[in-house]
Amino acid sequence: MKLKGYLTVVAAVITMLVLGTIYAWSIYVPRLISEYGYSTGQTQLIFGVLIGIFTVAMVVGRSLLVRWGPSKLAMVAAIIYGLGYVMAGISGPGFGIMLIGLSLLAGVGTGLGYLISISIPVEWYPNRKGLITGLVSAGFGGGAILESLIVGRFLAEGTELTRIFLVMGLVKGTLLLSASFFFRRPATQETISALMPMGRLIKDIRFLRLFFGIFIGTFGGLLIIGNLKPIGGQYPIDETILVLGITVFSIANFMGRLFWGWLNDMVSGKILMPLSLILTAVVTLMIGLFALDSVFYLTMAFGAGFSYGANFVIYAKETAQIYGLDNLGKIYPLVFLGYGISGIAGPYTGGWLHDLFGSYQPAMLVASALCLFAFVGMLWSSGIKLEVAKS
Repeated sequence: MKLKGYLTVVAAVITMLVLGTIYAWSIYVPRLISEYGYSTGQTQLIFGVLIGIFTVAMVVGRSLLVRWGPSKLAMVAAIIYGLGYVMAGISGPGFGIMLIGLSLLAGVGTGLGYLISISIPVEWYPNRKGLITGLVSAGFGGGAILESLIVGRFLAEGTELTRIFLVMGLVKGTLLLSASFFFRRPATQETISALMPMGRLIKDIRFLRLFFGIFIGTFGGLLIIGNLKPIGGQYPIDETILVLGITVFSIANFMGRLFWGWLNDMVSGKILMPLSLILTAVVTLMIGLFALDSVFYLTMAFGAGFSYGANFVIYAKETAQIYGLDNLGKIYPLVFLGYGISGIAGPYTGGWLHDLFGSYQPAMLVASALCLFAFVGMLWSSGIKLEVAKS
């Protein structure tokens, strides 16, 4: 019994490592623009639609998880995900093919795999929800570290993008398929209750706080990660440092998920949710106001990744706390739709405003303002009061 639980957690971490490689997307952006004629907005639309499809697939996958079970659904996710990358490798890199392969197919595979990985392991360890959620989601944050290193070497050697997509698709698809055989649900969770109606949830202030919190909390982070290398490229920063920034963001994202998961077992989500929002507001404001040098660029990449990682631990744990562990896999995908909307809005807003103003600063200021607004709203809706000294 314990062995099955351990293997399920390991399978989830491996799955998340593979799926989390989407956060290395900005490493492809300069090549797509310079060699294949993409606009900045187009590169971010591919990334943003992937995030949107990813979250919609999680919602659809709720009923499939009940009917098929985690192992069979994980196998389907692996095949769809690998097929998307192989298609981009064989027929790309035209914009339409990339949108179908990397955004649609890989997005569906990512959503199904993420749903299984974030909801099944905690069923084995109900008393360590924060730690297990942090550990598993850390895999999603860490995947981009490996991808940026591997792809960075390919790009340095002048390898064609189509060949990179093909190789990465075959390798990652195989890893996902191998991990799928080890997902198991504990016997106590074999009988699953019915899905909760969406109509009831949208009238619940607790659900709305989670939904809008994760939307705004991830907006700035996705805007940065989708454009990180080009943001640094506005300044006289060495190419090696620009690529390193992606790795630094990924490491911070990985570390942040572990840290916030550990902390969330001791500190209420009512406190941690606004805290993560104000940290993101500070980072985006600093990027928007100040010119970057190498050290500042790497520092901001770390700060953005660390605060961004909080969203994928705190909101999952809070959903389980509010609605019960047995409802995590059914309600969290609906909360996660907020992330899906920001996945399209964040990166594309960054690209669009850059195309409009020739700079990423306006987008950073917009992201900071949204976080500050959400910070105040989160404090108000959670009943947390700020004491202001009277003169």
